[in-house]
Amino acid sequence: MNTIRLYKFKDSITSKIPFLNKESNLDILDDSRQITTLDIQIVTEYVINIPSAFIYEDLSYKELIHLCSSSKQTIEHYFIKNNNGYDLI
Repeated sequence: MNTIRLYKFKDSITSKIPFLNKESNLDILDDSRQITTLDIQIVTEYVINIPSAFIYEDLSYKELIHLCSSSKQTIEHYFIKNNNGYDLI
């Protein structure tokens, strides 16, 4: 068994996290009112145990969704959209 990470963003599932910019990582938002005025996107990370013969490219979107639903661990990444792309919150 191997462990992989899949990322769901909007209507797509990928094996690499989109738009991750570690240099702009924000640990704490000081003003919770500011959150409602930001354009926030969520990327959900799924940690999945798979057999050694697993080939990501061979699965359809529906099969990937089913695989993600069997995940033992999920992590949500929040991004602020700005003029230069996406920055991680």
